[in-house]
Amino acid sequence: MVVGTIIGASIFVQPSLVSGAVPSVSGMLLVWAVAGALTLIGALVTAELASAFPGTGGVYVFLRESYSPAVAFLWCWAMFWSMHTGIIAAIATVCARYVGFFVPLGNTGVRVVAIGAILVLSAVNYVGVRYGTAVQTTFTIIKVAAVALIAIAGFVAPHRVPAMADISTPPFVPSLRALVAATVAGLFAFGGWHMVTYTGDETVDARRTIPRALLIGTLAVTASYIAVNAAYLAVLSPAAVASSNRVAADFADIVLGNGGAAAMSALVVVNGLGVGAEVQAAVVRTASRPNAHRNRAFGIVPRC
Repeated sequence: MVVGTIIGASIFVQPSLVSGAVPSVSGMLLVWAVAGALTLIGALVTAELASAFPGTGGVYVFLRESYSPAVAFLWCWAMFWSMHTGIIAAIATVCARYVGFFVPLGNTGVRVVAIGAILVLSAVNYVGVRYGTAVQTTFTIIKVAAVALIAIAGFVAPHRVPAMADISTPPFVPSLRALVAATVAGLFAFGGWHMVTYTGDETVDARRTIPRALLIGTLAVTASYIAVNAAYLAVLSPAAVASSNRVAADFADIVLGNGGAAAMSALVVVNGLGVGAEVQAAVVRTASRPNAHRNRAFGIVPRC
């Protein structure tokens, strides 16, 4: 769940934003390492809280027990109206943008495809958590395989940027503002790791399992992201990464030749759908547990 929720379509889009703020190889890799370190700090804090309060509900439970039910209530509604819904909407839009590689889509078409993806995943999770879990597991396997293939392809590709050298002349020295902007863009690709805590009651030995999952999962994703970005930069210059709307597709087009961009676009769509499935399944698990405090916060009566 940790790896599957974090890795998604963002890693195929955010490198362009990071490179736009910090247009150098060393700067980009540093930003991804810093974003991973910050995520690890949050994961370790959450791991401690998950050990202390291993019940289903995650952040809601932590806030309720640490502060008050009122604070937890406000967090739930922020999650419902903007946080998780916003994440799902952003990921769906990325998927729709890559679908546009196969079918010409204007702005309206992108919105229609994004809405359709959300509705399909919502229907799967509505049918039952078992089906949502099966979809989510399948997508996770595909996502991890895609990331591994990109990392390998970048370093065996015949068309490479010489020695991965920075192209800035003189050497680019980013400002603090640029580094912060790049790190914020990078952090978006690390979102969702805390969702594993939503399933505390369903996890065997949650006090031990969830903290280990957070630690190992976050470190694995950080290493994967650095490897993927190094692969991008082995083939594309920082300027090319920054100017690309579909950096993964452009990368694949150079590495694999004709058809590479199409194959990568399809993988990005699958990855994005996988994250959407992860986020929705985690929220469904939380909302469906018979916990009176949480149900009052969401204003729902559980179906199961």
